[in-house]
Amino acid sequence: MIEYIVIVGFGCIGQAVLPLLQRTWPRAAITVVDRSLDDRRRQIAAAHGLHAVEAGIAAETFHSVLAPLLRPGAFLLSLAPSVCSRDLIALAQEHGALYIDAGLEPWDYADDTRTAQLSNYALRERMLAFARGRERLPTALVAHGANPGMVSVLVKAALMELAGHAGPEPVEPQNRAGWAALARRLDLRVIQISEYDSQQAPGFPRDGEFANTWSAEGFITECLQDAELGWGTHEPALPPGGYRHGDGCGAAIALNRPGHRTRVRSWSPAHGPFDAYLITHNESISIAAYLTDAADAADAAGDADAAGDACGTAGRPPYRPTVYYAYRPTDATLASMQWLDERAAGRVRGARILRDEIVSGEDELGVLLLSGRHGGIWYGSQLGIERARSLAPYNSATSLQVASSLVAGMRWVLANPRRGVVESEAVDFRSVLADAAPWWAPLGGHVTDWQPKPGARSLVIADFLLDYPTTWRR
Repeated sequence: MIEYIVIVGFGCIGQAVLPLLQRTWPRAAITVVDRSLDDRRRQIAAAHGLHAVEAGIAAETFHSVLAPLLRPGAFLLSLAPSVCSRDLIALAQEHGALYIDAGLEPWDYADDTRTAQLSNYALRERMLAFARGRERLPTALVAHGANPGMVSVLVKAALMELAGHAGPEPVEPQNRAGWAALARRLDLRVIQISEYDSQQAPGFPRDGEFANTWSAEGFITECLQDAELGWGTHEPALPPGGYRHGDGCGAAIALNRPGHRTRVRSWSPAHGPFDAYLITHNESISIAAYLTDAADAADAAGDADAAGDACGTAGRPPYRPTVYYAYRPTDATLASMQWLDERAAGRVRGARILRDEIVSGEDELGVLLLSGRHGGIWYGSQLGIERARSLAPYNSATSLQVASSLVAGMRWVLANPRRGVVESEAVDFRSVLADAAPWWAPLGGHVTDWQPKPGARSLVIADFLLDYPTTWRR
C-alpha cells in the first residue's frame, strides 16, 4: 500500500496522472514539487487537497528538498526534465522509498562539452552501471511512460500475435533469452515505435511559439539530439553519417544528424503509410538490447529482471532487430518545428502544452513489427481526445497514455518492491498491459502487408529513410 506519493514536476504529465493516482490510491497523501507553481497549478493542488512545494530541483538542492518527504511507504514520481534520474533513485532507495520515471534524465542538457554523454545510449549505459549492486534495494522502474515504457510491453503482446499468425499456438517465453529467440525465429527485422498524433488545435502555434501535446521542452531537446536507433544484424551497412559507440552494449548506432532533420516511412491502421521523424528515444536502445540473441554470450545476468544487457561489445551477435521511434506529431507541432535551427532553438520564444485547445483527433500510438517472412503487425492504441477527456480531467489522448502507463508501472512495482533498478522490458507484460488497457482502448493488433518500398523484403534502414543519399558505407 502506498501511504505517500511525491511528484517532482507538476506540468502536463504531473497534472494528468493526478486523477488516476487519487482513484487508484485514494488514501495516499500527495505532495507536488515544482520550480514554478503558477495560479493554475496552485488551483489544481488546492482542489485536490495536495501539499504543494515551490522549489527548483537541482544538483545542489534535491537532497534538502526531497529527503524530508521520503520514507518507507512513499513513492517518488520523477516527471520533470533535467532532473537527474540516478541521483533521485539513490535518494529514494536510501530512504526506503519506491521510484518511477517516464524517461532517463541528466541534470543539464545544455552542457555542449558533454554532448556525447547526453545521448540516450550514454544515459542508459550510465544507468546500467549505476544499477549494478542495487538488485535487492527498493524497486526503481525507469523510463516507464508510454514511450519509452508501455511500448516495450506492447512489443511482447505483438510478438505473441505475430507468432500466432505464423504457425501453431506459441509458447510464451519466460525470460529475455526466450523472447529474443522468438523474435529471431519469426525473422523479426524491424520494430518501429509508430505514432501518428492527429489531435487538432486550430490557431496554434502563434509566432515563435512551440506547441505540443506533452513537454515542449522535452520534445525540443529530442529534436535537436542526434537520431538514435537500435541496430539490427540484418543491416548491411551504416547509413551516411551513421556511427557506432565505442563502449557499452553496442546495441545501437546514431546518426550525425538531428532527429527533426531525419525522416522515415511508417504505417498505422488509421492513417496507412505516412512520413515521420526518427526521434531519439530510450526504448529504441533498450528493446534492441533486450531482443538481442547473444547465444553463448547471454549469461544468467542477461536473463535477470534488473536493468542490464544480453549483449557485449565483443563481436557481432547472431541476431538483433532494428528498432526506432517514428513520430508524426500534431499539425501544430509540425508548424512549431519551423522555429528549430539545425542544433538550436533560439527562435522559440514561448511554449504551449495543447490540452484544452484540442477540438478533435486521436493519438495513434503503437509498435509496428515487420518480419522478413511473416508480414507485419501494428499493435497499439487509437485513443481519441473525447474518450480521454471522459476518463480523466487534465488530459489529452497523449497525456492519458503516459499517465496510465505510470500507474500501471507503479502497481507492478508495489507487487515487486525489492528488485533494484528495472527497465520496462523486464516487467510482467500481461499484468501491466491489463492495468493500462482500459485507459488505452481501443487497443489491439492489426495485421499488415505494408512495405516501405515495393518489393523491399530485406527491410533495411535504407528502405525507410527519406531525404538521404543513396551511397552507403560498410
